[in-house]
Formats: sequence, C-alpha cells, structure tokens
Amino acid sequence: MAEAEITMRLAQRADAAALLAFLQGVAPESDAILLPGLDRVTVAEEAVRLSAVADRDDCLILLACLGPEIVGVLTIMNLAATPGVGEMGLVIAKRYWHQGIGRLLMEEGQYWFENYSTLDQLMLTVFDHNIWGKKLYQDIGFQTVGTLLEPAADGQVKPATKMVYP
Repeated sequence: MAEAEITMRLAQRADAAALLAFLQGVAPESDAILLPGLDRVTVAEEAVRLSAVADRDDCLILLACLGPEIVGVLTIMNLAATPGVGEMGLVIAKRYWHQGIGRLLMEEGQYWFENYSTLDQLMLTVFDHNIWGKKLYQDIGFQTVGTLLEPAADGQVKPATKMVYP
C-alpha cells in the first residue's frame, strides 16, 4: 500500500468540528498553544469564524492533512492594533514534529502573503526554548526584532523572541 501524503488546503466552514477537535487534542502537547476559552467554543461559532476568514485577504487558516486527519494548522491573523501586520501561528500534532510539515505550512503561508494578501508584514513570537522553531523561522527569512517575556499555556512567563518577515 502506498504511503499517504500530506495535503494542504484552506480551512472551510465544514472543517469546524475537525479543527476544534484537533486544537483541543494538541493544546496539552505544547506550552505555546494559547487559546483561551477553546473548550467553550462551539462548532457553530468556529464555523462562523472560518467563513469570515475565508472571505478576507488579511487572514489565513491553512490545514495540513494526512488523509482526512488534520495534522497541522497555520494561521495568519491581522493585528487590529497594528494595521498591515499579520500574526503567524503554527501548530503541528506532536507525533508529526520534525517531519517537515511545519516548513511546508510556513512556506505556503509566505507564498500567500507575497502573492495574495494585503498585509505589509508578518510577525510571530516563539519561545526561546523552541530551538527547532526558531531555526525554521530564521531559515525561511524571519528576522529577530526583539526579546520579551511571554505567558505560556502552563501559566509560567518565559523568554521569547519576536520575529518579522520580510
């Protein structure tokens, strides 16, 4: 039997239940997943959010799937307080870490940013202990612009690096 391949596609309204289940399942795997109230979001609310993002050129939700299973998500959300800047977020299920899925999603996100979005810049924050993530972001062109202390999902405040592209 042939190995299944990772496919990437834009999240759609119909993905609401699967996306919520994915996020709720991976949240305990990393201290970087900060989604307050995730356990209270309904499928209907998530479907509305996905529909709203699909119609915008300053936001993106991209899914990495192995067959029907979501194994990773890349989000780019415009920052209301900083017009023209989109904040990137990347989540990969732990059992798929270090297999190139994060790089694929990031590169697709960059392509969307450069060819389709109205954003001027991408920004992300990465915890300093996430050495693999920092290396990936640097390898694909993100530049360090500062350091800060950020709250983590485990309730601790940890050193982090702010990065921008281009």
